[in-house]
Amino acid sequence: MQKWFCILTLLISCQVYGQDKKAQFYFEQAEKEFKLRKYNDAQINFEKFIMRDTTQPLAFYRLGQIHESFRNISKAKEYYLRTIKKDTNSASYPNAYMYLGSRALEESQYHHAKNFLNIALRNTQRNTKAYEQIQRQIRRADLGIKAMENPLNIKPIKLPSVINARERQYFPVLTADGNTLVFTAITSNEDEDLFLSFKENGQWTTPKPISSIINTPNNEGTCTISADGKIMVFTSCEGRNSYGSCDLFITRKEGDTWTEPQNLGPNVNSPYWDSQPSLSPDGSRLFFSSDRPFGVGKKDIWMSAVDEQGKWSKATNLGPGINTPENEVSPFVHANGSSLFYSSNGREGLGNHDIYMTNIQEGFKSESINLGYPINTPGDESGLFISADGKSALYSKQEGDNTYIYEFKVPEELSEQFERIYYIKGFIKDSQTKKPLYSSIELVNTKNGERVSRFLSDPITGDYMSTLPEEGEYVMYIETPGYFFKSLKFDFKEGNSDQELDILLTKIEKENKETLDNIFFDTGSAAIRPESEIELKKVVTLLKENPDLKVEISGHTDDVGNDKANMNLSIQRANAVVEYLKGKGIHAQRLVAKGYGESQPKVKNDSDKNRQLNRRIELKVL
Repeated sequence: MQKWFCILTLLISCQVYGQDKKAQFYFEQAEKEFKLRKYNDAQINFEKFIMRDTTQPLAFYRLGQIHESFRNISKAKEYYLRTIKKDTNSASYPNAYMYLGSRALEESQYHHAKNFLNIALRNTQRNTKAYEQIQRQIRRADLGIKAMENPLNIKPIKLPSVINARERQYFPVLTADGNTLVFTAITSNEDEDLFLSFKENGQWTTPKPISSIINTPNNEGTCTISADGKIMVFTSCEGRNSYGSCDLFITRKEGDTWTEPQNLGPNVNSPYWDSQPSLSPDGSRLFFSSDRPFGVGKKDIWMSAVDEQGKWSKATNLGPGINTPENEVSPFVHANGSSLFYSSNGREGLGNHDIYMTNIQEGFKSESINLGYPINTPGDESGLFISADGKSALYSKQEGDNTYIYEFKVPEELSEQFERIYYIKGFIKDSQTKKPLYSSIELVNTKNGERVSRFLSDPITGDYMSTLPEEGEYVMYIETPGYFFKSLKFDFKEGNSDQELDILLTKIEKENKETLDNIFFDTGSAAIRPESEIELKKVVTLLKENPDLKVEISGHTDDVGNDKANMNLSIQRANAVVEYLKGKGIHAQRLVAKGYGESQPKVKNDSDKNRQLNRRIELKVL
């Protein structure tokens, strides 16, 4: 190539020599300066040359190269366009066509990009890196053409100025109910901190620094919070006890305060860059980006899980189904626990970093879907957050030197690709004193008996929030030492709404009783149905943890049928429960079975719903 340009330069010089010696001098001097990388001087002399002679494409090409080195895009484009205008056979300057194609890609001019790049490809040697790069860019242009022909109906709206009050704010996250917003912002003294805002009467409150325990004079940011807002993991760079340049720290909310942040330890953090965390809705799994070695690419997405003792497992790489030889960053796990969104520049997309979605419910080998235009553009996209109900999304957008947080309604063609979730929230209190209780909460899928999540209520306020990962039947168990456990059944189907429910627990004291809502029998039968197993195991645990407890198991019916039959059925059902408990090691002397038939209704027998409430098993302390 260099030899070719020398010959071309000589030919031009000879031609110029026959026309204008001054022009020849400017051209030859400019070429010498260009080869010595004295670009400022070369620019002056090439410009003097084209003032005298506009017929030579090499002069325009050199000026394009000079302005490309100066990163002056508009001037580089101008001179490369003038170059190819003079290049009548479209064969001599493939780099000019490649540059123009690349810039057209950045400006979403995909048809123009493809035209330029096809010419560049025809005149580039096969089996070279440049050839492969042009091929990738042509595929990007094809993807862009298709995406813009089928754009998502998205109309981003900048969040109110009360949120976008600074020059730079980004990486927004929400709790499952959408009422608490946490984001990162650059303060006036160039410090990166976390800020907190609440939605009150449909309006966001003025953001405040999240906590002096979390924010320091060094940089803290890029956080994630569990669905209930009780657990936060954030990135801290410099200033804290760290293993590497940036580490992940965890803190928990108790009342209105946050606990002292703790480094997640060497199983999660490394001597390298560890950042951009995302918690699963129950806080049991942590996804993050890291440039540590032994991954698939430069920056990869990794995952760690926490056990019931609070110990985090050794972080594992999500593998080539997610990660590429380039960069995967900004993971976000939706509140449904199965949809993973992330940003990558290692896949063929619309821009440098595009946002993709994949399903992680069955491992990390599902196809990754590009979210399309205009979520993805020729620029860099990252930091997407989709609300738990799947209706709205937040992201940060750069505008010049500033960065603002935007919101948009999630279009149907995107929302239908992932499950929305429902949430239940409220307070757990003592049934008599109404004092807040610190309780353990377990969510169980009744279909398969598997535990979906386990978490705690706030130790100070007693508030809780639980998310349901998909439609179906669930039982939520609430347990507090010294109290009867409470079980609540929920059947969430399409069209249901989120629920707010305060839960009252009864102390284990003489004559106090609790309804066992999730013990079921076939109609007119004392045979315990299989789905009662979960609840019965809870009763066994309660009795084993309170070895001195003696209880009455009582059966109750509704008013359908005759009194005698109902009395006999209630006794038979109470005995069936007692026999189960005895079979699990509970001594018979601690158990009394009684049947009350229809004589002690909880509510009036005036509807099918009320009759169902009256058909029950109760446990009473003797």
